[in-house]
Amino acid sequence: MLITPKDIQLITGTNCANTARREHRTVRDAFGITTTRLSIKMYCEYWQLDYEETVEFLNTNR
Repeated sequence: MLITPKDIQLITGTNCANTARREHRTVRDAFGITTTRLSIKMYCEYWQLDYEETVEFLNTNR
């Protein structure tokens, strides 16, 4: 499953789309991803979040 900047806004509680896009880009850069796609698993790994908890949160709040 992929994570979007909008999802990042939900997780972090920020209303700023630019901040969420910057965070999305930061994680992609850290993993050397050249496309705009980012998996939830990689996002969780980078920020040391629990994957299952994050997926559950996103599924109930999307």
